[in-house]
Parts: sequence; structure tokens; C-alpha cells
Amino acid sequence: MKETLKGNLLFVGGDLSGIQRFIYNVSSKKAAVSLKGRSEYLCLYTKEVYDRLTNLPPIKSAGVKEVYCSSGKFYFITSDTAEIRDAITQCSREIESALWKEQHGQLAIAICYVPFVFAEDGKQVVMNEQSGTIGLLWKAITPLFAARKKQAFSHILTTDYDQMFDVIPVGGNVKVCAITGIESAECVKLPDSDLYVLPSVKQQITLGEDLRNKEHFKTFEDYAGETYLGILRMDVDGLGARFIRGFKDLDEYTAFSERMAIFFDKNIPTIQQKDYYRNDLNIIYAGGDDLFAVGRWDKIIEFAAEVRQQFMQHMQGEGVTISGGVAIVHPKFPIAKAAILSGEAEEKAKTYNDGKKNAICFFNQCVSWNEEYDEVLQMKNEMLYQINTNGVSKGLLQQLMIYAQMAERGDLKYLWHATYYLTRMIKEKQNSPAKEYLQNLRDKQITRGKAHMLLIAMAARWAEQELRIRINKH
Repeated sequence: MKETLKGNLLFVGGDLSGIQRFIYNVSSKKAAVSLKGRSEYLCLYTKEVYDRLTNLPPIKSAGVKEVYCSSGKFYFITSDTAEIRDAITQCSREIESALWKEQHGQLAIAICYVPFVFAEDGKQVVMNEQSGTIGLLWKAITPLFAARKKQAFSHILTTDYDQMFDVIPVGGNVKVCAITGIESAECVKLPDSDLYVLPSVKQQITLGEDLRNKEHFKTFEDYAGETYLGILRMDVDGLGARFIRGFKDLDEYTAFSERMAIFFDKNIPTIQQKDYYRNDLNIIYAGGDDLFAVGRWDKIIEFAAEVRQQFMQHMQGEGVTISGGVAIVHPKFPIAKAAILSGEAEEKAKTYNDGKKNAICFFNQCVSWNEEYDEVLQMKNEMLYQINTNGVSKGLLQQLMIYAQMAERGDLKYLWHATYYLTRMIKEKQNSPAKEYLQNLRDKQITRGKAHMLLIAMAARWAEQELRIRINKH
């Protein structure tokens, strides 16, 4: 920030809406490259809008302090003058008109600002006769975003009515975009294909193909191999509350946002490039505070756990956690529906344990990261060891899942059913190393109740699916 950037200031923000619908609303045709291209497009578009605004002559002349700029959101500080306010308003309308023409309402952007001044200490902010941390700025601008989103493209309605309500041609040579389903006379044919798409979609596919070639990106079927595909969505818990709660000063916030950017932009791709993951999964989107990845289902679960572990180490002391959801589907399952399922799993994780978040949901069941995930992982590994090494029947896994279903619907008979079954197995394994394992399994399901039974069943399902992978390989 220039030394002269003092006095009356504006906190300017941009918030892109429709991102989830834009990214995931694609057909199965060219799905992999479309997703990759669309996610990269959002990153580039956010930076383009930010650059356009901050290079407006009156803003460039006044000076700019970048606060945050990542996929879908940006904030900056500049001087508060009538000329700057008018320039922002005019530029916002031009951006919105261009976005309507290019994306046909799939995406919208809210650009808002709030006036403030710094207190004498240069750290606290003052606005509307209130003073406090810079959290006041986010608290003030958030409802403006919400209101603006409800009025998306409103200026087009009043200034260019025909553009918004122009008659859509039907029939003749008019084509339907194979990716978005939008009918337009502008659709063009993809090279080496019978598909017609919007020009903007063609650009996104080309971008996705370029990235695929660069990153050796495979098809979803390639990642799944002979098993299932995992769709992972993760995002940071309570980030909005962290902003509003505030930081000591702008420098502290800048340091926080930079740490977040480093993790999502650099650390996550570094994890994916490990030999263990590189050939089995790929990141579709990582930026801001969320992540979208696809890959072989078992590697995706392990990847999510490693992302969480490194996130907590990287953001230590910042008071934030991260939650995630995994949908496990057939590789030919529609990616848009799979993305919805993983989003629903993510939401379950964020409401788990009375809304404490910091959880992961897969196999349609949630576990907390702090204790339960490691316990389920350990139980799964022990089950596989006992089956592969000590001759325990694979039928144990199915029975445990049946008893868990009984427990979940409140049928307390699961206790004596499970006890009887495990006691019989113990007698059959009197001279086997598996005896002690089965005794512990029986005793824990009796003493620790329904919640533990559900964890046991989750581990059993996990083990069963991994056994299927091994069978398919042979």
C-alpha cells in the first residue's frame, strides 16, 4: 500500500456465485477435461476481474492494497473518492454484461464496497461510528454480497431488456451444447468429434486438455481401474466466522490468507504428486478454502486423511479445521450426480457431532478426525490382517455390518446376536492367534455400545471393499 493511501478508504470485494453449479453441471461426455478446464477457468477469471478493477485509472493512481485473491473471491483496499466509486460501478456493469453473454447466467459476480478509515494506531478500523478489528469489514460487506446476488444482472434488465429476454431460436441449424445443454446458434463443432458446444465451453475443454497433457491427467475409468471411483470434496470449517472474529491488524490477516493460499495452491498438489497417489488420483480444483479431487476410492480416502493432517500442521494455531465428504461410485456414474453426492457427504461431516465439524464422511457414515478416523482405520487394518494371516472368515465382515444395521434402527437384539456369533468363532479358533482378537472384538462391542458398533461396521465395509480390489487384481 502506498504511504499516501490514508484517510477515507474503500474495502472492495468480489464474490463469484454459481461456482458449484458451473463446475459440476457437465454431461458425461468430455467430463474429465470439462471439469478440469472449468475449474481452471474460474481461477483465471477471478484474477482477470481483480486485475481489471485494480487497473482502472483512478484506482491505479490512488494505490491498491491486495488483501485476498483466490478462486471465486477477492478483496482489496483503495482510496474512497466519488471518481473511484463511479469507476467501480461502471466496470462492474461491464463485467456483468460480458459474463451474461458468455456464460448465459451460469455465473454471476457481486462486486461491493464499504467505506472505512483506519484508527490512529493504523490497525483498528472505524466505520459507521464503530471501531474494532478488520473483522468489521467482512461483517459489513457480507450482507452486501447477499443482497447483490439476489439482484444479479438487474442492470441488464433496466438498460438492455432485449439482451436478457431475446427470443431463443429453435430448430433449423441451431445446436444444443453437449456439455451445458444450452441451445445456441453460436455452438461450434469440437475437433475430431461429433459434439457441438458453446465457444466458451470449447475454450474450457481446450484448457482442460492442455492441462491433462501437461499433468498426465487420465479418464475417470483409468483412475478407478477395476474398482470404484472416489469423489472427494473438502473445505475449511468456520472460515467466515474466523474473518468476522477478526485479526489484530491487516498484516495478521494477510499472513493468514497467504498461509491458506500456500496450502491449497502448493501443498495439496505436492501431496498428489507423491508416488503413492500420482497415478491413482487427480485434483480437479484446489483453491481458496476448498478442494475437489477424483481417483481410486481407497486412495482418495487416504489422500483426504493426509490433506487434513498436513492442513492442521500448516495452519497450527489459527483455530481452523477442515472437513470432507467422499462419494464412492462406478466410474461411469454421471459426474454431476457424483459431485452432488460428495457435497451431501461433506455437509453431513460439517453437521456431525452436534455441528463440531472437523470430520470426514464416507460409506455414508461420519467419523471425527480427532479420534474416530484413526480408530476405524486401525480396526480395518486389523480385520484384513486376521483374514489374510490368521484364517478368520470373510463372512465376519458381513455379519458385523448386519449387527450394525440392527443397532442403528434400535434393535437391541444385535448385542446378543453379535455376542453369540463371536463366541462361536472364538471356540473355533481356540488354538489360533485370532482367538485374542475375536475376544477383544466381542468385549468391546458389548461394553462400548451402539456408537462403537457403527464404527466396527464402517471398518468392516472398508475392509470388504479392499478385499474386492485384491480379488480383482488376481
